[in-house]
Amino acid sequence: MKDTTMSEAAKPQILVVEDDPDLRTIVRLQLSSQGYEITEAINGKEGFKAIQENTPDCVILDLMMPVMDGFGFLKRVRSVMHLQDVPILILTASEDERNKVRGFQYQADAYMSKPYDLTELTDEVERLCSINST
Repeated sequence: MKDTTMSEAAKPQILVVEDDPDLRTIVRLQLSSQGYEITEAINGKEGFKAIQENTPDCVILDLMMPVMDGFGFLKRVRSVMHLQDVPILILTASEDERNKVRGFQYQADAYMSKPYDLTELTDEVERLCSINST
């Protein structure tokens, strides 16, 4: 059986960039219960400020947000040398295949559509965090 507890020192940092407060809460509760430390941002502009202040182990990113959308966030993050390797998971309600293609063109590392399974989300975040820790 897999041990899901993590020591305080090894708590992976996750930045959740999502404008819907209910979805941010669901993601925060799910991932914090698995030992992750969560930082939240309500749009891409706030998310970009947060990622510059404290580089997370992984970002969960919505695409459709006010002020700066997910694509704007991706473009800015990938243009900063020390942020280029931060894993980014797009989590969006958009079912437009073009957005998925565009997300990968902007160098997202993974893509999940809403509604999503919380276990699958946790597994994907764990996978993305392990990429950078090796």
